[in-house]
Amino acid sequence: SDESFIAYAAAAPNLALIKYWGKRDSRLVLPLNNSISVTLDDQLMRTVTMATASPEFAEDFVELNGKPVEVTDRMRAVLQSLRQRCQRGQDLASWKVRVATRNSFPTAAGLASSSSGLCAFAVAVARLADTLRWLSTVARLGSGSACRSLFAGFAEWSAGQRPDGVDSTASQLASAGHWDLRVLVCVVGAGAKSAPSTQAMARTVATSSLLPARLSCLPDRLAAVREAVAGRDFASLAEMSMRDSNCLHAVCADTYPPVHYLTDASRAIIDFVHRLNEASGRVVLGYTADAGPNVCLLAQPADVHLAAGCLQRAFDIGQVVGDLGEAADNSKVPSDWAGDGSGGEGATARHRIESLLICRLGRGALDIPQAEAAAWFD
Repeated sequence: SDESFIAYAAAAPNLALIKYWGKRDSRLVLPLNNSISVTLDDQLMRTVTMATASPEFAEDFVELNGKPVEVTDRMRAVLQSLRQRCQRGQDLASWKVRVATRNSFPTAAGLASSSSGLCAFAVAVARLADTLRWLSTVARLGSGSACRSLFAGFAEWSAGQRPDGVDSTASQLASAGHWDLRVLVCVVGAGAKSAPSTQAMARTVATSSLLPARLSCLPDRLAAVREAVAGRDFASLAEMSMRDSNCLHAVCADTYPPVHYLTDASRAIIDFVHRLNEASGRVVLGYTADAGPNVCLLAQPADVHLAAGCLQRAFDIGQVVGDLGEAADNSKVPSDWAGDGSGGEGATARHRIESLLICRLGRGALDIPQAEAAAWFD
C-alpha cells in the first residue's frame, strides 16, 4: 500500500554479569534486583527486524526466521505502549503491524535471544511510531533484559522502587570503548532450553529458600562490579561474574521442582576455567552462564589466543568464529596441558563445544543506523 510505513532495527544480545532472576511485578516486568550486562558484538550475533504498518492489515502479525509465531502478551504490551505514544497521527496508531525478525544465532538456547529480539522489536516499532522516548521502559515490557541491549558497552538496569515502574530503566554504565574486552561464547547446545526463563523464575520466587540470601548479597556485588568496570579491574570483574553465575544456578537448583540449565559440558567448561587460572597463576578467564547450557567466557584481548588454544586442547570444538588475536608470551601453562589438571587426556576431552564465538563488545540498538539494519535484513 502507498500508505504503509516501514522501519528497521537491529540489536545484539547482552550478557548479564550480575543477573536478574525474579520479578516484583510480572505484568510490568519489574525485577527484584538491579542487573549489569555487556552488549555483545553485533557483527557476530544480532537480531534484525523489519516492522510494517498499514491500514490494509487485519491483525498484528509476527514471524521469526521466516515462520509465523504467536503474538505474545509481551509483544502486545510493547505495541500498545507505542500506539499510545505514536507521533505520526491517530490513523497510524490504529493500524495493525507486521513484524519480521531474523536471528543470526540460536533462539531460546540461553544466548539472550530475547534481549536482542524484543529490543529490536521495540526499536523498529518505535521508529514506525516516530517516538524513541521512554524506549527503555517500552523495551522492558517485551523482555526485561531487552532494555539493556539499547546501549553499547556496559549497561545497568535499575529495579526501581515505584509501583508503576517509571524508575525501572536501563542506562549505560560505560561505553564499549572504555574497556576493550572479549567474550568467548561456548555454544554447547543450540536447542531450546529446558525451562523458559519467565516460568522458571516465577517458580524460584515462589519456592526457593536461597533466593533471599542471593538478593541480600547483590548490593555489595553490584558495587564491586561498578568499581571493577570503572577501574578496568579484570580479576575483580571475572570473580564477581563467576560468583553471581554460580549463585544463580544454585538458586535454580533450589527451586521446587528444581530447574537445571547447566549440562555436563557446561560444568566441564566452568571447571576448565578454574584449572586454567590456577595453572596460569592469575585470572586468565572468567565465566558466566545465563538460563541455558551455553557458557560465556570473559577475557582480555591479550589472553584470547591462549584461552582458545587451551580450549581446543581440552574440548572437541566444531568451529571457531572471530578474531583469535596475536599469541602473547604470557602463558605459564604446559604445552601438553589438556584442561583436566593431569597434562593428558582428561575428563573434559570428550565434551563438545559446537561453536566458539569470539566477540568484542558491541553497539547498542540505538547506535545501529536504520539503513544498516535494512541492509542486513535484505
